[in-house]
Amino acid sequence: MPSHSHRGKFITFEGLDGTGKSTQMEKLARKLRAEGLPVVVTREPGGTAMGEKVRHLLLDTSTAKLSPLAELALMFASRAQHIQEIIQPALAEGRLVLCDRFTDSTEAYQGGGRKLGSGPVTA
Repeated sequence: MPSHSHRGKFITFEGLDGTGKSTQMEKLARKLRAEGLPVVVTREPGGTAMGEKVRHLLLDTSTAKLSPLAELALMFASRAQHIQEIIQPALAEGRLVLCDRFTDSTEAYQGGGRKLGSGPVTA
């Protein structure tokens, strides 16, 4: 097995819906695993049990009137859990973490799409 550094790496895949982020991420994960590298594949929102519940809530049309700040708070709560439960431990073990969406998507969806601007999203 090839040697790898003791420090993991975090790579995010960002882009519009349906542009192939997940497909490309899975292709890269297969290639890296074939080379013997330890890989974790995850996504946002999601990645943890709590994150998947947040994902379901945000995609549910019955919550369409959720305020932009409440939506952002849910995203931040989900991300905090995701970082603590999945990302940090994997990086500490020297794994490569491939993540479908992360902070750039929050800036696009909540900052731009929900018109919160960059301030609350990057604070």
